[in-house]
Amino acid sequence: MQEMYEAMARLDQLVAAAGRAEEMVAEWSARQFVGRADEGRIVATTDALGALLTLEISPLSRKRLDARRLADEILAAVVRAEQAAAASKDELMTGLHHP
Repeated sequence: MQEMYEAMARLDQLVAAAGRAEEMVAEWSARQFVGRADEGRIVATTDALGALLTLEISPLSRKRLDARRLADEILAAVVRAEQAAAASKDELMTGLHHP
């Protein structure tokens, strides 16, 4: 009978851990990540998976940068946002594996 109580207690612990993990994933998946370039005048925002949500380009960046440099700065902002999302995912996964 003691084994049954221990098994039930362990099952309760697993269910609670799964609930906490589900909450962590839900919270993480709702986050947005920002990358900036050209001294903050270009701002890219991605979702938790790194998909681009918004891209803001200052009129000053458009005026002062040639097309190639503007493209490089846009790419830099997007990559920084994607990297922030990936780092957050890695942190989440580590937290899920080591409660």
